[in-house]
Amino acid sequence: MTLRDGPAPAALAAPGLSLILMLAALTALGQLATNIVVPSLDRIAADTGMEAASTGLILSAVLVGLALGQLVVGPLSDRIGRRPVLFLGLGLYVAAGLGAALASSGTLLLLARVAQGFGASAGLAMPRAIARDRWHGPHFLRMMAILTAAMSVMPGLAPIVGGVVTEAFGWRSSLGLAVVCGLAVTFGVLWLLPESHHDRAGRGGLPTILRDYGAVLRHPVFLGNAIASGAIIGGAYAEVAAAQPLLAREFGWSGLGVSLVTALYAAAFALACFMARVFGHRGRLRFACGFALLICSPALVLVAGAMGLTSPYPPIAAALLSQIGNGFLLPLMIGHALLPVGKIAGTASAALGALHMVIGAAGAGLVAALPLAPMLAMPATMLGFALVALIAIKLAGRRV
Repeated sequence: MTLRDGPAPAALAAPGLSLILMLAALTALGQLATNIVVPSLDRIAADTGMEAASTGLILSAVLVGLALGQLVVGPLSDRIGRRPVLFLGLGLYVAAGLGAALASSGTLLLLARVAQGFGASAGLAMPRAIARDRWHGPHFLRMMAILTAAMSVMPGLAPIVGGVVTEAFGWRSSLGLAVVCGLAVTFGVLWLLPESHHDRAGRGGLPTILRDYGAVLRHPVFLGNAIASGAIIGGAYAEVAAAQPLLAREFGWSGLGVSLVTALYAAAFALACFMARVFGHRGRLRFACGFALLICSPALVLVAGAMGLTSPYPPIAAALLSQIGNGFLLPLMIGHALLPVGKIAGTASAALGALHMVIGAAGAGLVAALPLAPMLAMPATMLGFALVALIAIKLAGRRV
């Protein structure tokens, strides 16, 4: 399958507000389902008979579904269109969400959460593919900034909303709220989102799908930007994963304090996505500023930690500066990863999303695996992923 640049010129009209909001809502849906239960994990475990040590599975179950589902929905949408795949995914999301809200055991809950993530994967992969179907150049990169911001804000916002709803009505109501949001998004797709993919990739079976994935993964611009953006996400996951052991265990912060800090991370990232417009067409300057923040902020915290400074505020400041750097770079990297693709944008979006999930999970796990105190493990992981991103983007042969 040949990768092609750019849709037809007629597709280059600026996106309207309703379409922007619709694609942003679809993108945020999976993160909502994943993170809305964060404040109630212990209650869920107690009510469903799960061991306290396995509560993390309630979160990772959705991530597993998201990663696997994207690999299926992407190629499928290249063959039958974006809207049918969205309706299938959203239907599964709603049905599985109801199953999770009503689950009587931990096993049923986890199975429902995996299925819910599988359904939500359509909402994560399809907006990028739809944006690539419709726009090129500045319009497309602007949409990537909006969609990336929507994806990043929800992990910070969802736990706060989930905590309020859980305190008022119980943990099952928070899962029910995710179902209601899924229904609202489904009706929005029905009314506001026309089919965008008309130049279909053809039918074909598994060999054709594998050939399409091979064509995407062999493209140096796609692969370099995909790995670089994945590494940036890995560093961001490391920051969030380190918040609990660093702030709560070492410095005695409350759960609300930890949640507010991680929400601040998401806000800094989203703000930077929109602030990045001040760079205009000065891509080299945006590139330099983004990587300077990603590399220098954790390096300074490592120096402070090595000198014996014990305070939560330097790592928090480093994470916030790093998130600003992420906001400068990530939309561009995702956009440039997808720019070379033609009628297999769904496959490319799926491969990109799966890489992000795998590398992001590695970032979250690496913080706990390193034989270092959280004060050092977090910046060390951040710095390592920033260097991987820099090397990958250089090897891509095309600067953001």
